[in-house]
Amino acid sequence: MLKLREGEYLPDVGIDYPESDPYVGLVHYEKLRDLKFDESYPFLDDSLWFKLHQAGDYFLCFVILRIANAVKFGIRFRGRDVLRRYRREFRKGIVSICNHCYPWDGAAVAQALRHRLWLPMLSEHFNGPEYYHLKYFGGIPLADGSFGAQKKFNEAFDTINERGGWIHVFPEARNWLFYKPIRPFKRGAFTMAYKYGRPIVPLCISYRKRTGIYRLFAPPEVPLLTVTIGEPLFPDLSKPRKQEVDRLLKESHARMCSMAGILENPWPETVNE
Repeated sequence: MLKLREGEYLPDVGIDYPESDPYVGLVHYEKLRDLKFDESYPFLDDSLWFKLHQAGDYFLCFVILRIANAVKFGIRFRGRDVLRRYRREFRKGIVSICNHCYPWDGAAVAQALRHRLWLPMLSEHFNGPEYYHLKYFGGIPLADGSFGAQKKFNEAFDTINERGGWIHVFPEARNWLFYKPIRPFKRGAFTMAYKYGRPIVPLCISYRKRTGIYRLFAPPEVPLLTVTIGEPLFPDLSKPRKQEVDRLLKESHARMCSMAGILENPWPETVNE
């Protein structure tokens, strides 16, 4: 049962959300290509061509989509003082997480953090119409499961970590549009944080009622958005990996529920995979 703090807004956009499987996909991705994410795929592209296109995609993110987020979703950012207070701790890189709840949430996270991001993503996204945007934004598809592909995928993030890159993960895995509860988390983000000794920085997208001039830019049931940056959680590398991964996951989930104004959440922190 969902219970919210007094005054917290709960949008109703007419979607029948699943009640049993938190990882089911609700967004259909049209398949336009048939890429294979095996050991031959360039999980990390260091070519000049890639870097030029990435610069263009970040102009789209930080200028065009920043304006679009402001106009269509009245986006607000809170908690940026965290970036200043932990500037030294974040210098070598972070692993950020956020609830996955609207089409431009990756861009919203980058705008909130004011930083480039690298994101592990479900491979199905890369065979759809947004392939080039996802690739140049910093998306890296999950490997196909073979040993060679998984090794290349891991090496890509090892290199990103060595370079001090910021990694972002949506631990809920799937995008459920304007869903209020925080769904169960997969363990990947927290395993990365422990492996690289990097802080987990939780962000949370919450909702406001659409009012005033914003009613001109979307239907009234589509909410306005607030992105909050929370206090970081630091892995204790002296503790066993599984113990710390579980702690980071549970504390991050509880913290994001609090950031979302949730007093009682209908989902557990994680489910058996």
